[in-house]
Amino acid sequence: MTMRTAPDGLVIAVPTRRELDAALDEAVELLKHTAMTEQIGISVTRLAPGRYEARLNSDVPPGMTVERWER
Repeated sequence: MTMRTAPDGLVIAVPTRRELDAALDEAVELLKHTAMTEQIGISVTRLAPGRYEARLNSDVPPGMTVERWER
C-alpha cells in the first residue's frame, strides 16, 4: 500500500484487493479528527482499480463517509 497527500485528502494505492479495506480504514482514520473539528464529512472515491482518494468534503454531512466511483 502507498498513501500520499493530496489537497484536502489522501490518495491510496493498493496492489491487491486484500489490502483495500485496511488501507481505506487507515485513510479515513487519518482524516477523521480534522473532519470532526471542521464539522464536515469524508468522501472516498475510486479513481481506478486499486487507486482511491479520501478527502474532506463539505457536501457530505458531518459524521458521515460517502463512497463513490469516479466516471
